[in-house]
Amino acid sequence: MLRQLLYPFLVYRSVAFPFLVLSAVAVPCWLVFRLYRLRTPGHRLSFYREILLLTVVLYLSGLAAATLTPNHNSRLGAEATVGIELHPNLASLICSSAILPRGSKARFFCMYNAAGNILLFFPLGILIPLVWRHIRFWRGIQIAIAVSFSIELLQYLSRAWGSYRLADVNDVVLNGLGASLGLALVFLLRLRPGTRHAVPRA
Repeated sequence: MLRQLLYPFLVYRSVAFPFLVLSAVAVPCWLVFRLYRLRTPGHRLSFYREILLLTVVLYLSGLAAATLTPNHNSRLGAEATVGIELHPNLASLICSSAILPRGSKARFFCMYNAAGNILLFFPLGILIPLVWRHIRFWRGIQIAIAVSFSIELLQYLSRAWGSYRLADVNDVVLNGLGASLGLALVFLLRLRPGTRHAVPRA
């Protein structure tokens, strides 16, 4: 029973080690920076704010581990491509059964990849308006798209040292959708009566 519950997460076990390594470097560096920053005049300590910012650091470490570490499982597919896909494909985005037979491995991978790209940026959509309290919805989407585009660019450049990553504009679209859902959730929750609007500055 426990194995069945954990099975969907086993695919991420290859990300665990890079995440731990990145976190072991990023978190101490971030804490040193924040301690130095808080020693300067005019900056007050807010545990809520510090926990929130530390969460962002951990999330970015996980994002880098999931998207920038070498992906040897996709080597054959990556070697057959030029390494970059610049044309959005609606059929690929929705995993249309017209091009991908129902029940096939290709369709399963397409749906898994689409859901993964959406879920990967959903937390970013939540974190952006929490860190920048007065940011507008569209500016939050622009930030998320900029982050996604930067990742795709790095994935393309990383092929030079054998990461076998494919830069795909469809991933940017799906990432933007995931971030939009996270942003929408936060903005809707803020419409509730009695929601706080003031958050200490960094």
